[in-house]
Amino acid sequence: MRVFTQDEQRLLTRIRDGQSPNLYSMIDPWIAGVSFQIDTTIDSVDFIFETQGFNFDRLQKIQTIVIQSVNLLKLFEDKGYIFTFINANQLPPTPFTFGQAAINVPTIPYHFPDPRISKMFCEYSIREIFVTPELDKFINDGFITREEGRANRQWFTTRNALRVAIGALLLNVFFNIYNICTKGQGKEITIKSKAKNQIESQKNKIISDTTIVSDTVVKTTTIVINSKIDTIKR
Repeated sequence: MRVFTQDEQRLLTRIRDGQSPNLYSMIDPWIAGVSFQIDTTIDSVDFIFETQGFNFDRLQKIQTIVIQSVNLLKLFEDKGYIFTFINANQLPPTPFTFGQAAINVPTIPYHFPDPRISKMFCEYSIREIFVTPELDKFINDGFITREEGRANRQWFTTRNALRVAIGALLLNVFFNIYNICTKGQGKEITIKSKAKNQIESQKNKIISDTTIVSDTVVKTTTIVINSKIDTIKR
């Protein structure tokens, strides 16, 4: 369903609260100094304005509230939020007039030009409005239908699930990169450690060989000296 203006929301609230059992009471707060002459036989609607206070903006405002009110009644009746009925025992004679324009003051008539809106206005002007609990729920939910509420909840659930999935994906990528970097550093440390161990091993080997050579030289010298001493004694 569409978005409703502040005036439309106020009209619907008046219907829900029982302040608008008919079209006249529904638009009552907006029609000060204005009356409507209705002829249901030809679907004709005339606005009657008090001369004092009449201007183009006032005319536009009254036309707007008339259009909004009859379209709301039509829309919500089709959706099953309200029902309307005609009390045949209380039908007014046609044409008839209702509204708030004073009788004994100068007035300015204006014939409403739209035949479709005029027909709807004439039809609802003689009908009573019955409200269903669905309208009350609609207003309490912030002027949102059950279907829109379910769709919004579904959207929120899907959006949250998508956020969780994206977050999990980013964490997975981060940990994979971290593990790759950690393994690379570990390999580098292992290579350096092996190289260091090899160098230390080579050093130890060189030192060991040097020790062996030194021992051999010392032992050989000792043998030569001993041999010379034996020869002299002889």
